[in-house]
Amino acid sequence: MTALLKGNIEGINHFYSSRPIFIDIDQEKSAIAVFLDEIEVDEISLCHHQWQSTLNIAIYLKTAVGEDELDDVAEQIQNLMAQAIEKDNLAYLISEIHLSGYNYEQDATNRTWFVANVRYQITYED
Repeated sequence: MTALLKGNIEGINHFYSSRPIFIDIDQEKSAIAVFLDEIEVDEISLCHHQWQSTLNIAIYLKTAVGEDELDDVAEQIQNLMAQAIEKDNLAYLISEIHLSGYNYEQDATNRTWFVANVRYQITYED
């Protein structure tokens, strides 16, 4: 997922393929983290499973920027994802995908980040 987003989202230079453990607020003005939550599995056969989870695409921006900029980045993400879904570019990774939510939060330390999270419900198999 980060490969799909990297280089295609204006104003974002740092991308993480998991929850960021530490973001250097002096060096990184913005970041996107892609991670899974609420993962569940159904066994289809002995070595074949179907997984359902929430795909989170979290946007981190300085608090001075505000929610309007978060909305702009979230819209870019939603447009890229919609194009990828329409063109079937994610079929090799994901069986089903649909947008399930969007929310705002401040970083846990209430320092300098605004965070928006674009969530998709996905199904994939191994």
